Amino acid sequence: MFAISRSRLLPLSVFGKPGRNARFRAMFVAVTMLLFSGCFHKDVMTDRADNVVATLLYQGEEGNLIISKESVFQATSKESGGGVTNISGYTEMRLSSYHVATGELAGRVELGDMMESPCNLLGYSPGKIWMYSLDPQIGLHYRDPIKLEVVKSWPQLSEKPNLSALKLAHPEWHQIDQYFGYDWVSDQIRLTDESGFKYELDPNTLDLKRVEADIARVDWDLDITNVNGQFEVNQSIYLEGGPRSVIHFADKKSQDPISFLEGSWMIDVNLRAAADRKRVWDAGLQKQLKATQDSLSVFSEKHPEIIQASPNADYSYELRDLRDKAYNLQRDFESAQREIDNWKRYDKKVLDYPLITNDKRSAYILHASMISDTAHRIVTRVNLAADSTWSIAWETHLMGIYHNTSRAASAGAFETVFSKGNPEFDYTWATTDGTYLVLILQLHMLAIDMKTGKLAWNIEI
Repeated sequence: MFAISRSRLLPLSVFGKPGRNARFRAMFVAVTMLLFSGCFHKDVMTDRADNVVATLLYQGEEGNLIISKESVFQATSKESGGGVTNISGYTEMRLSSYHVATGELAGRVELGDMMESPCNLLGYSPGKIWMYSLDPQIGLHYRDPIKLEVVKSWPQLSEKPNLSALKLAHPEWHQIDQYFGYDWVSDQIRLTDESGFKYELDPNTLDLKRVEADIARVDWDLDITNVNGQFEVNQSIYLEGGPRSVIHFADKKSQDPISFLEGSWMIDVNLRAAADRKRVWDAGLQKQLKATQDSLSVFSEKHPEIIQASPNADYSYELRDLRDKAYNLQRDFESAQREIDNWKRYDKKVLDYPLITNDKRSAYILHASMISDTAHRIVTRVNLAADSTWSIAWETHLMGIYHNTSRAASAGAFETVFSKGNPEFDYTWATTDGTYLVLILQLHMLAIDMKTGKLAWNIEI
């Protein structure tokens, strides 16, 4: 019996997740033992990553870049006893920058040990990638988007008079995101001092303001597929049925050939795009509140006798309509106010399942090529017509990227990959820069031209 443990890495990755069978585990243990016996050590800067931790699409004067925080597992010791073999090690982190148009590596830096020198990705502002490091010589800092070198560290930033007295919190490595973050809606850095007080820092002016709101945790590892999709609020589009799924929209179902084997919509996980939707939605709520408030004010000035009268006043027939209108205006104003209060209280998402799209008339489906353990994935673009019917614009086969990771591993599809490290395949990411559909799947990063469906590039991370 074999067991893999990592003395300085949580969780146990592939071995703690359902669906990973004995053959897969045994294959990995055999390969890892072979490599370890040869003193195999991965180069953090040049070897393939074992996982992706966080990803951002940066858009600025420097161009469109994918900023990716990646991990590399290093085995250090092997112990055997009682029929169980334990391999321990640690995880090193790196930060990479890739050009969206070409997939070319623009820059890469080592971040150090995941637990001993953690460095969290927070967000970005024009010309700056913001991060927080537990290393006091770096602390809260920003980096160049291309080369990723530190431009200004906290000792330098805190030279500004309004920051000189601020002593930043120094949390445990696994709690950094509870104390430091990025508010994408307000475009403010969120930070905490050593007394537990929270602040907003303007990334452009470095103005500091104390706030009471909690720091929202960013879920970097969102699922990019779902059978539900949305172009707009209250406009749901479903993929239903099996093994082939059809599109259900506006009480219509697509028919062959508009059906997809084990299909799912591709969901946009771009944090900046989500913030843009929230800003637009919030502006709409504020506009609605002002409109109802203005209508009530105009009516109140014109008919003070109705507004000030007792609810039990004896109205004449000719004034009842005015009374009803006053009631409705007051009700609309209170409803608009409640909607804003609920919006702030619960921090709702604008779309639960935002479809990747440029025009709100096209979307992308990820599905299987065949019923097989080694079936690869296909990306298909579908277009919505004015009569609510759908057509296929193009489909792109992603060769070497398997639809079902567990089944592909059981069939030996990843033997070569496992011979070079300890990869984890669960991280996925997807968005668009307006020209390319950019994906991370099974430690591959790739871009597809959204108009033609041509695979622009495909690299191993």
